[in-house]
Amino acid sequence: MSTRRWARRAVPGEDAAPNGRVTTPPAVAATPTSPLPGQGLGARAFQPSLEILLYAALSLAALLSRFWDLGSRALHHDESLHAYYSWIYAEGEGYIHHPLMHGPALFHLDALAYLLFGATDYVTRVPAAAFGVALVLLPALLRGERLLGRWGALLASFLLLVSPSILYFSRFIRHDIFALAGTFLLFIAFLRYVERPASRWLVTGGVTVGFMLTTHEVTFVSLFILATFVAAAIAYRVAPALFLILGAGLVGLGFLAAGLTQLGVAPLPEIPWQNPTRGAVLSYLLALVQHPLVVGALGIALLTLIGSLWLLDHIRDPERGWIDGLLGLAPPGTTARALADALADRTGLALGAGLGLALFSLLYTSLFTNLGGLASGTIGALGYWLGQHGVQRGEQPWFYYLLLVPQYEYLAALLFPVGIGIVAGQGLRALARGQELDGRWYTRALLAYWGAVMLAVLSWAGEKMPWLIVHITLPLTLLAASLLGSGAERLERAWASWDERQRRLSVCLGLASLGLAAAWFLLMAWASAGPFVQATTSGFPQLVRTIRPEIAGHWRWLWLPLLVLAVIAATVAAERRYRPHLLTMSAALSLGLALLQIHAGWRLTYREGDVPRDMLIYVQTSPQVVQLTRDLEALSHELTGGMGLEVWYDSGTQWPMNWYLREFTNRRYFGTTLRELPDPPPPVILYSLEYLGNMPPDVARELEARYTFVEYPMRWWFPEDETYRRFAIAPELKNEARQNYQTDQPPPYSAADVLRSVWSSIASLQHPAQQAKLFRLVAFRELPATIGSYRFRVYIRNDLVPYVNDLRYGVGSAGAHDVASAAAQHNEEHRSGPGISGTRAS
Repeated sequence: MSTRRWARRAVPGEDAAPNGRVTTPPAVAATPTSPLPGQGLGARAFQPSLEILLYAALSLAALLSRFWDLGSRALHHDESLHAYYSWIYAEGEGYIHHPLMHGPALFHLDALAYLLFGATDYVTRVPAAAFGVALVLLPALLRGERLLGRWGALLASFLLLVSPSILYFSRFIRHDIFALAGTFLLFIAFLRYVERPASRWLVTGGVTVGFMLTTHEVTFVSLFILATFVAAAIAYRVAPALFLILGAGLVGLGFLAAGLTQLGVAPLPEIPWQNPTRGAVLSYLLALVQHPLVVGALGIALLTLIGSLWLLDHIRDPERGWIDGLLGLAPPGTTARALADALADRTGLALGAGLGLALFSLLYTSLFTNLGGLASGTIGALGYWLGQHGVQRGEQPWFYYLLLVPQYEYLAALLFPVGIGIVAGQGLRALARGQELDGRWYTRALLAYWGAVMLAVLSWAGEKMPWLIVHITLPLTLLAASLLGSGAERLERAWASWDERQRRLSVCLGLASLGLAAAWFLLMAWASAGPFVQATTSGFPQLVRTIRPEIAGHWRWLWLPLLVLAVIAATVAAERRYRPHLLTMSAALSLGLALLQIHAGWRLTYREGDVPRDMLIYVQTSPQVVQLTRDLEALSHELTGGMGLEVWYDSGTQWPMNWYLREFTNRRYFGTTLRELPDPPPPVILYSLEYLGNMPPDVARELEARYTFVEYPMRWWFPEDETYRRFAIAPELKNEARQNYQTDQPPPYSAADVLRSVWSSIASLQHPAQQAKLFRLVAFRELPATIGSYRFRVYIRNDLVPYVNDLRYGVGSAGAHDVASAAAQHNEEHRSGPGISGTRAS
């Protein structure tokens, strides 16, 4: 995978060196450049270029979009876990790594933020926001002609800026944004080293790997992707026959697995992932190494290794040794040559590996206070999350990300198959003709492979969660930026060659394309905004949107703008001299899609970030929790002059209330059951409806007599069952009730059943009602069902109700009495029995 054009083409006044690099003649290099009239050399040195100004604008936009209003949304359940244990660490009570909450980097960064700025919801998300800003600016390191190019790098920064999923999770304190930034920097270091080997990229790569391993277990997937890409690139360059040996090994492994299944051999032993003892781990390892599949796989791997070494030994130059004999003859700009240079740079390798290991050890041992973290951060973390694969937490189907990505990442999802087609087509054509491929193709090949493997692995994994989408979004977005950047370069060259008439025509075509697309969008928005009708969804009454009656019989006319657009594009493409104008039309349509992404990101992140109307949100703490915390703080100051108010809470409200009640010195957690009320009873009790039925009857009666309650949603979630789960059958799920939401056919299901279910969903889009439903969901997040909620009650001791009402509503004592009476009446109306988990939110 070497390149024919390693550097940019020589321009007048430059010579091309034999290795393809550009050199400047000494006479030219020694000639000073004259400043512009009235301008000194110093003034010119600080004159920013347009590119620098654009990056400055992107930096400012990234800072504003990531840091503005960062604390307005309540902390999600997982966020509250991360925040609380980081706060505990900052308070001096230590931190011990556990694989359940991934790597230690987040907790160290958040604890540092608390020490510097104090512990608040806003500060909790500051480290994530900072890494989100860095992620937007990292493409500037790929500005090289052989990488993304200047246009491609700028567009990559812009697309990362307006990516709804990356924006949302840049303002979300989870490990994914840290792992994502580290992965991107590692891939940048790799590409830059292949382009021009330098020790700084080896050191950067080593430190980055050390940091990545302290973030999230998805790092192992990223490292696997990079390692296999490097191995494939070197094998293609050095010994293509290695692919045959590896293919034979994989086929043998497949036959082995199928044969053992037919013989009835038991599957691999289950990983003891939940608080395993030393004995359990040893028993598992012993059973694993004795399993026939593992023994057979090791034998096949050994034979594959022996065959590979035999082949390499026959093709190498014995006089030059193994490394130099196999890799040393590869031309500059190839992976093989880069590996040879890296192995020769022992100082760079040692420094990078040493610093990466030091960072890994420092964070996993909690600044050398927990040496056991070295074990839990390697074997423990990998074993825990491999064990979670079989648990299938969340029970998401195989098509989860295939439906999630296109709802938000319009450009990335649209251009990903285009990019794969271009990479595959150019690669096969060059292979057939015996030609070398340029560096831009190499970068795209890496991005396409990265995106495809990450999508495949995360879709296969047992636990699929929406925050993992960013690991798919990044390579897809970079590939889209590379394609758009090349288009921008071609458009720039065409624009320079056009006369005034051609430029006006191109602008008109671009505006017409954007206008027709906008006309279709507005027509769909109008036609789908029909009256609401009463319907029943999953046993619950709900108002459902219908299409406008006046358009029902003429729905196909709504597609006329896109049909006209297609005719214009085909007409332009048919005439050779007009084909460059397709670039302008594509740029205009890309701008339209980018505007839709901005709209989706704004609504998702700022307008409705605490209401789970988006599949990307999944589940979210309700804003009532934050309001309740403020009320309790005010009541505590009113009654105790500080944070001494006694607040009791149960297991169902523990998260996020451990975080939100952290400053209350008299908080008390009582588990799942309140056995008795002390004397005097506590002023406030928080009790989830899930565990309310566990209360002894005498305690329940006393609670009703001495307290007034208000019911709130603790957290609420996106209605999965009534939306995307109906797309196809998912036979891989262990829970049979989750496998088929489309038909009444019972399990088991064949591959043909799955394909028929997919086709059924696609074919249903021929109906206007289904088109309108999908459009309203993606464009305006109008849900076909109500959001679900987990509810809890706030019990206020009766003598304190006037104080609460006075603080909350600003009413006087008389008004407070009226509100208290209303609250008591509300209690009488709701004493028919305790609620249950999953009560629907209105």
